[in-house]
Amino acid sequence: MANTNKIYDIVLFGATGFTGKLAAEYLLDRCRNEHSNIRWACSARNKAKAGSVLNKLVETVRSANSGTTAVSPPEILQADLLCKTEEEESKLRDIVKSTKVCLTCSGPFELYGKKLVQICAEEGVHYADITGETDFVREMILKYDKTSRDTGACIIPHCGNDCIPCDLTVMEMNKFARRQGFELKEVQIYEEHGADATWSGGTLATASYQMGKNRNAIEKRSFDPLLKTADGSKSEFITTNITPKKKTKTTDEIGYGASQPWVMGPVMVNCVKRSK
Repeated sequence: MANTNKIYDIVLFGATGFTGKLAAEYLLDRCRNEHSNIRWACSARNKAKAGSVLNKLVETVRSANSGTTAVSPPEILQADLLCKTEEEESKLRDIVKSTKVCLTCSGPFELYGKKLVQICAEEGVHYADITGETDFVREMILKYDKTSRDTGACIIPHCGNDCIPCDLTVMEMNKFARRQGFELKEVQIYEEHGADATWSGGTLATASYQMGKNRNAIEKRSFDPLLKTADGSKSEFITTNITPKKKTKTTDEIGYGASQPWVMGPVMVNCVKRSK
């Protein structure tokens, strides 16, 4: 993928949402000193709302650093991810073509992510999102996996899910086992969540959207697209959801506590399936 003539390194979509604000704050903080050479912008449907959010985040970052470092808000580009008209799609495509990477926190992704993935795949621009919507990921694999391979675009959904530390841990365990001459056969993962854990507004909106879908209309496949390899065959790796159906003691497994049903368990399994 040719990256000459790119205006930005990163364009962030969805900066006004819960996770988008965290991403924008992170970029504001990191790009003020050690990564000051990174050129980034935000894209929003409502520039005024995005500007207000970003100005508040700038003050947050300044306060956290005792006001000793200059922090400036990024440029705000305007586009509608729904792309209801050819003009809107053209405007979004121009934004995508102007950057090396598109990061998006705008969900539900089955509503706001499809066109962005398509354009990134077609234009050879890298893409990452925070979706937990497995049906969306499956559809994007089926539609744009070959296109993105041909153009050199890396399309990486499911970023930022709480299974990622576990997934990285398993990867490192596998590397360690191989260095010692062994093969890692099985890993069971347990996650601990605080009693005050709660849902963000975006997650609730996505859950509501998913519950309203007609799942009987989803096309049946010979195997799960999440297991599709580069040559189109089915991966041999197996990831199984062992989340208990009811509260179960885990004293024998981890020495204390109990495990219980977790609604995001299947989503995390699907995320790990694809990373295999």
